[in-house]
Parts: sequence; structure tokens; C-alpha cells
Amino acid sequence: MGELIAELMPLLTDGFIRRWHVSRTRRRLAAGRPVRIPCSARSERPGRQRAYVNGKLHITPGSRTVTFGSRALGHVDLPVGGTFHEPEPDTWHSQDWAATGYEPPRGGRMVYLQVDSRYLPMLHLALAGPDAAGKV
Repeated sequence: MGELIAELMPLLTDGFIRRWHVSRTRRRLAAGRPVRIPCSARSERPGRQRAYVNGKLHITPGSRTVTFGSRALGHVDLPVGGTFHEPEPDTWHSQDWAATGYEPPRGGRMVYLQVDSRYLPMLHLALAGPDAAGKV
């Protein structure tokens, strides 16, 4: 019986903890405070790793950049104000993770981002820039 409970605990608590973190992140962004969102990213820049790399997006409301930080790549700044595109669906990690393609402004190279689907609206708003805050 103890083994069954031990196997079910991560399944039951993961959803609760993730919902709590999403609502906490939403509140912090609304208050203008910086947040970190778990994310995976892949870039098509020459010299970059072509596989998805796990890390976190560091979002500061009103900033001109959103920073992706990971142990493998270090910190990569993504300028806000770009456009979103449909991703390649065969590279998604799981059905809970939503993927989006982001093309930085002024013709930058496409960056593919994967986040839990509940974070996706916040990600779109953060990368759309400060002018989009009044549109939502």
C-alpha cells in the first residue's frame, strides 16, 4: 500500500503545485514584479545547440528583453516586440507543454519555446512588449 501511495503522490501533488505557481506568477506579473517561468528553448542560430535545452525565462515587466537562462547555454536575451509562429508539433516534449515559435524584431532568427500550457498567455504577453499590456 505504501508503494502505491508513493507512486501516486507526484501525480497528485504536481498538478496542485503547478497551479499554485501559475497563479503566483500571474499575481507577480500583475504587480510589476519579476518572475521565472520553467521553459525549454531551441534556436536555429549558427553555433547553437539544435536540441531543446531546459531552463527558465526571466521576465521583468516593462523590460525590453526577456532572458532565457540555462546551465548549458548560460543567459540568452530575447528582445521583446517580435512575432509568434506555429511550432513544429513533432518536437513537443509532452501534451502538457505548449510550444510556440518566436521571431525577434528586426529579422532575428527564430527561437522555439516550450512552456506548460498554463504559462503560454503570460509568455505571449511578456514577449509582445509593454505596448501590448493594454490590449489584453
